[in-house]
Amino acid sequence: MIIDGHVHVGSLSYFHVAADADFLVDVADKAGIDKLFVTQATALFYEMSEGNDELAREMARHPDRLIGYASVPTARVGQRAVEEVRRCFEKYGMRGLKIYSDPAASIAEPTTYPLLETAAELDMPVLAHATPDECDHLMQHVPEARVVMAHMGGHPWACGDWHRAVAVATRHENLLLDTASSQIDNGMLEWAVAELGPEKVIFGTDMPLLDPYTQLAKVQGADIDEKAKGKILGENLARILGLT
Repeated sequence: MIIDGHVHVGSLSYFHVAADADFLVDVADKAGIDKLFVTQATALFYEMSEGNDELAREMARHPDRLIGYASVPTARVGQRAVEEVRRCFEKYGMRGLKIYSDPAASIAEPTTYPLLETAAELDMPVLAHATPDECDHLMQHVPEARVVMAHMGGHPWACGDWHRAVAVATRHENLLLDTASSQIDNGMLEWAVAELGPEKVIFGTDMPLLDPYTQLAKVQGADIDEKAKGKILGENLARILGLT
């Protein structure tokens, strides 16, 4: 089973990209991806409750294919965001939390800790669009949270520093990396697997922003053994989410 751990549904207007669940499932069918772990754009960047409600409607239309991240904008940390995560977990059965950092509003702040503590309590993995240093900070303060560093830390403001991401992940048992990235350096995935083991790497495409075929090929064509590829492409997330 292939599980894409990094997918967006809705309108990402600043990227001039939009995709509904029907489109994403159709693309996943063509690419051979079985399940999509999805975050909703409105919830992530604008109004969290409205966006998460919309994601729940999309999940209801594709219950066997979509798994939901409760998403909260960086500016909405604090008690309201904690309550929203609990609401999405209890009402809609969302299985993860998505948080997003940017240079103007870093998530490496004490106000973020209650979100991670809540996710850990509910056994929800946290997909963090954040730099290696931000993830290092969060893991030092909430080590019980299971955090997946999106894009292997390869953000424009992090200078694509996946070497740093791997180094940070070696220090924290519950810090994993995802593969979703437009950056495909020679040896990138091989190095992560050699340093961390395949159990700490999660497959993601960043659909619809990135091409799922390219993202799949990055794993399928990597110089690692087939057992490691299987773990990255789906077995790791299936274990984390209790799907096995």
